[in-house]
Amino acid sequence: MGVGEVVRSLGIAVVEESRHPEFVPGDVVRGFTGWQEEVLIEDLKGWDRLPDATTARLGILGMTGLTAWVGMGDICSPRAGETVFVSAAAGAVGSAAVQLARLAGARVVASAGGPRKCALLADELGVDAVVDHRADDWADQLRDATPDGIDAVFENVGGPLMEAVLDRMNNGGRIALCGLISGYNDVVRPPGPRNFGLLVTKRIRAEGFVVVDHTHRAARCEAELGEHLEAGRLRAFETVVEGFDTVVPTFVGSFDGGHVGKLVVSLG
Repeated sequence: MGVGEVVRSLGIAVVEESRHPEFVPGDVVRGFTGWQEEVLIEDLKGWDRLPDATTARLGILGMTGLTAWVGMGDICSPRAGETVFVSAAAGAVGSAAVQLARLAGARVVASAGGPRKCALLADELGVDAVVDHRADDWADQLRDATPDGIDAVFENVGGPLMEAVLDRMNNGGRIALCGLISGYNDVVRPPGPRNFGLLVTKRIRAEGFVVVDHTHRAARCEAELGEHLEAGRLRAFETVVEGFDTVVPTFVGSFDGGHVGKLVVSLG
């Protein structure tokens, strides 16, 4: 992305004017609107018409849900009774991944930063055990929460927490590498994990994935998660911030972990 170009961003918009026969004013669409108040769409590839403008269609019924669905379903593949660990579990993707693991019948251990987020995971998402990665004794919390080890990991964070999780993994475990946010803003990426060799000795399969490679499956995912949402088996968690002037500080603030669920800026 060049200096001065519109920053790419997924969004929901309402059609104000159309010269296309399939779209009329008032239609709700979803696509890469970018950081701007109006967008001129010249190529409809990648744009969807939506039945409504609910913000869940940017979160659990959008790319966020697809990310969790692919990583948890395709790679973690949890089975009933297994222990699944999800890092950054109070975030957009993490909160969806936690719920999908629970739907599969797994025992879920999750990490988040601070008492408020940890309470949300335990009280509202029904996580079996929670690790506060900002607490001084987080390593002890992780050990106590996983007496039988860990079978699958949905990894969003990286860093020391990921190393500790690798130590707790069982033979034949699976890791879905969704993100490594702990090092995103470092000038020099952190080395490691230092115990990388455990992938060999424990026969662990670790697979990285990028959600844009799976957009052809988005309709199927949205239909499936939509049924769970309507039936009350899934919940959408989000933080909505108002006003175009908040876009930049909201984006910068997204890295400090201060919000819960999907972070959305409303220009309405």
